[in-house]
Amino acid sequence: MDRKLVKKAEKLRDELLASAQTLGITILSPSKEGEELPDIGFAPFIRHAGCFYIYSSDLSSHIRSLIAGQPAQFFLIADEGRSPNIWARVRMKFIADVMEIDRDAAEFQTILDDIGNAHGPVMDLIREFTDFHLFKMTPINGSLVTGFAAAFTIEGADFTITEHLRQG
Repeated sequence: MDRKLVKKAEKLRDELLASAQTLGITILSPSKEGEELPDIGFAPFIRHAGCFYIYSSDLSSHIRSLIAGQPAQFFLIADEGRSPNIWARVRMKFIADVMEIDRDAAEFQTILDDIGNAHGPVMDLIREFTDFHLFKMTPINGSLVTGFAAAFTIEGADFTITEHLRQG
């Protein structure tokens, strides 16, 4: 791989991880008719030790599907207003191991504190809502797009760039 291209992609990946505040979720959710239909949602997140944490309500179908163990794909995308080219926004999608953290777990309150510190006082309001669930996502692999002809395979919780994708 072209080391200069990889260095640029690593810089843009790190900027995306530092600036993104919401994690997108794409998941198949059962409809009332029993079919599985694509569903998309998003949630504010924090990131610790390479893992993402979200706290969201099961009133959302994508969260009910996560609880049920449906496979999901996650994504981050650069802000439109800060992107030099709307056609080539920096974006990342990945699959991850998903684990719900029980309310009785030692880290539950600490993670909620961290989410509140990152995203504001609404956490004080929703903290005790029983329809909300805390999830930990540990990235496995995915792809990173940093511009035209600049798409890469990524691996692991640190999103190591492993391959420059040259064909669709």
